[in-house]
Amino acid sequence: MQNNSIITQCPSCETQFRVTPGQLKVANGQVRCGACLAIFCAVEYELKPQNVEPAQPQKAKTRKAHKDETPDVFEKLDFDLPISKEETPAFKPTEIKTASEAEKTQEEIIKTVSVADVPTLTIEAEPVVLNRNNGAKASSPWWFIGCVLAILTLIAQHLWFNRGDLYWTHTYRPLYDTVCQHIDCQIPTRVNTAKITNQQFLIRPHSEIADAITIDLVLINEANHNQPYPALHIAFSDLKGRPVASRTLQPESYLDRSVVNLKSMPTHQPIQISLDLMSPGMRGINYQLELLAPAL
Repeated sequence: MQNNSIITQCPSCETQFRVTPGQLKVANGQVRCGACLAIFCAVEYELKPQNVEPAQPQKAKTRKAHKDETPDVFEKLDFDLPISKEETPAFKPTEIKTASEAEKTQEEIIKTVSVADVPTLTIEAEPVVLNRNNGAKASSPWWFIGCVLAILTLIAQHLWFNRGDLYWTHTYRPLYDTVCQHIDCQIPTRVNTAKITNQQFLIRPHSEIADAITIDLVLINEANHNQPYPALHIAFSDLKGRPVASRTLQPESYLDRSVVNLKSMPTHQPIQISLDLMSPGMRGINYQLELLAPAL
């Protein structure tokens, strides 16, 4: 007999079983009867062997027997402790016992029924089967190819829609130059006129043309990347701030495109520009220079 094991009785068919603590832990206290397959809580129907009291046997009806009559050799005995058919003691019909002898026999039979004679209930842990689609095939190379194509598509979309910024980096420019030879990439130029400053603005009369002036500028691209030359907007006004004359000059108007790349103003290099314009007259004594994004 194992320590801490209990005896439980099936509430359906009253069959008794011995259950170990390990079996109770696996089944969370629930057991299944091996005889009728009923499921019940083993602890709720636990039997205490020391508390089992035998039922009082019924007194045999006695009567005076005549010499020629055969005495009644069978007496019915009732027990409180259910015993399986294999364990039921057999009485020989030739034995004749009195009520006191039968009671004594009953006590001996009860003592012989020990806890070790109770059959052990075997609890088997059933495997948990997850619901799955048996028709689903294992991963195939087509699934891997599809994932690779999806990733390549995302990378291509990123390179295409962000080409305006990526093209101007040294890492991606060779790639775009190669691809754009076969397709029209239309790489947008990066223009940041706020990074272009004017270091000099000098107005003087023209040396050869009457009623004309010469304007000298020194522009510096302070951005970290090359960008197109700016458009120059020059405005003149009188003492009261009223406009007198203005003009907007695109890069091709004040630069020689055969010598200078109009879309690539170098960084951190002074660019000297000289402009010849008509004089705004005596009223145009105030002037203003504004650098604008070129019309490419």
